[in-house]
Amino acid sequence: HAHGSGGEAMAGLVAEAFVVAPPVSAAAAGHAAVGPRTSLRAGQALDTQQPSVGLSGSLGTAAGAGAALVTAATASAALRQLGRRRLRRKVLRSALPEAGRRESIVGAGAALALGSPPVLEALAGEAAANEGAPTVARSAGEGLYMFDQAYGIPGLGVGANIPIRMTVMRLDSGGYLVYNPCKPTPECLQQLVDFGIGGSDIRYIVLGTIAIEHKYYGPKWKQLFPSAEVWISPRTFSWPVDFGAYLPVIGFPPGTEVFKVPKDATQAPWYNDGVDHLQITVDYAPRTVFEETVMYHKKTGTFVCTDMLIGLSDEPPEILTRSPYLEGLLWFSRNNAEDVVDTGAASTIRDGYQRSTLLLNNINPRSLLSVAAGDLTVPDQLGMAFNAPQKQLGYFGWYPCNWQAVDSPCVRLDERVTPAKGSKAAECRPGWRGEWERLAAGVEGTGFQVPSFVAELQLSRDPEATTGFAEAIAARWPGIKQAIPSHFTAPLPATADNVRKAISHVAKGSGPAARTADLSAILNFRDYLEENDLIYKPQAGRGQWKPV
Repeated sequence: HAHGSGGEAMAGLVAEAFVVAPPVSAAAAGHAAVGPRTSLRAGQALDTQQPSVGLSGSLGTAAGAGAALVTAATASAALRQLGRRRLRRKVLRSALPEAGRRESIVGAGAALALGSPPVLEALAGEAAANEGAPTVARSAGEGLYMFDQAYGIPGLGVGANIPIRMTVMRLDSGGYLVYNPCKPTPECLQQLVDFGIGGSDIRYIVLGTIAIEHKYYGPKWKQLFPSAEVWISPRTFSWPVDFGAYLPVIGFPPGTEVFKVPKDATQAPWYNDGVDHLQITVDYAPRTVFEETVMYHKKTGTFVCTDMLIGLSDEPPEILTRSPYLEGLLWFSRNNAEDVVDTGAASTIRDGYQRSTLLLNNINPRSLLSVAAGDLTVPDQLGMAFNAPQKQLGYFGWYPCNWQAVDSPCVRLDERVTPAKGSKAAECRPGWRGEWERLAAGVEGTGFQVPSFVAELQLSRDPEATTGFAEAIAARWPGIKQAIPSHFTAPLPATADNVRKAISHVAKGSGPAARTADLSAILNFRDYLEENDLIYKPQAGRGQWKPV
């Protein structure tokens, strides 16, 4: 969902190589004045000054960038094929014993080609009904529900996956607000019913950000719940032609009324109905913007956000332990292709989760050598794949990774890796377990943090506005008891002061020296973008959170 044009070479590279979301949907309107129940209909003129697009305001971009570093060499057109055969194959891979699997190589990547015995037809049918997207639904308090799904690189059968979450909040007067709608599979819709939520109960569908993965299913939810009002992030847009909310085929149908979430929360219909919100906008690059609406469910004291915060538990979220995502954790469970792991052990799954999450958040961890990053050679890794003892974990043993488990005796934990060739020395690397501990600890003792991509490339472009926004959250919602972000672990124990500390930490830099060094890849990328004027340098006035 990131795009580039002209001189934006690096942005374009990220766009083309690190795609992680569904096809682009402009499930939102163009830039216009924000006011009470401001809405757009098909055919309304859009502001010609609306930004085009560069890097999207989303954690998903970071996820795709990291995953692409180790999976680019395995991607092929064959692996982009979707549909029933792929769904049946995934079900079979989790259900059949290893000895009963048949594998074949297709193109440059590997795909599984299996028949479906009659005994598994029911399982395949169930998977097909949910379109390969299982949902884990949980209650997070009275009238508060979480619906977890996951996504990875489209078409890549085994790889790094990132959890994605929809939150549903009960209003004081009855009915519900849906924040960041997920894929409305039959399983997901049944879970709504199981919680006692009927079709007429959905009153508001709120798209809390411009990031594609959080707004893509908005039109489908509106179709399923036609009486619900749709509220969108005001600065969302499509490119190269700005259709607003009405992108042909995948956007809202012409004539659908959509409203813009106002910065003045008192103008929102849910303000006096048990839910409050704040919104921040940061123009961080010439052709794009970061914008997020965070919400507060008063009855449960819950801070609800999209990419503003993440928290990481040592154990994987339940959704990642479901097929087809479990296979990705098993693939990442090894230090290298020649390792042997116990695929049924909880520790194996945990290691795979922690490694893949490091990749998603740190982009190119210092503890990792990979083919795509140029640290390893293809011939050597092909040789290791040939000798791999557990080829059934995916791609016929191809696993272009070499993870350092513990700190090397000669490692300098505080030393940042530079783009210079050979700066990541194979013999002097930190261990990934230490990197994980530093990442999962969060910042300033809070246990959570702003994701590195959002912090370093987006919110940091206006430290003053980010700090002001964090202070406003703590002052406005002193009763915060827990936080529900849209990715990774939730709910998180939280206080208003901890939320303030974690967000305002963006203005202070990356943190302790070892943590800063762990983020070498994203910091190098940030510096490159700054030097080539692809993102703005930090400056007050680029962001805004106060109502105008």
